Amino acid sequence: MFGASGGRLLEGETIELLGVFSTGVLSDDGRVLSPLGPPTNILFRALRSGQARIEVIRGDPWQAIPQRHEIAIVVVV
Repeated sequence: MFGASGGRLLEGETIELLGVFSTGVLSDDGRVLSPLGPPTNILFRALRSGQARIEVIRGDPWQAIPQRHEIAIVVVV
């Protein structure tokens, strides 16, 4: 999991992108309360041993130029 507003898999079949999520809180009656704004976390899952390369995007995608970071990942099972 990365604190980011977006991202993608650039290379490899070692991991998969599960999604981009916003932090939420459960209320007393079971409703999900979440803040307005851009997503706050991106989640990847390791599938098997190997190498992959991802791009993680941070920042508010509507208000500023996002920061992009490429990350090399090595999975050893």
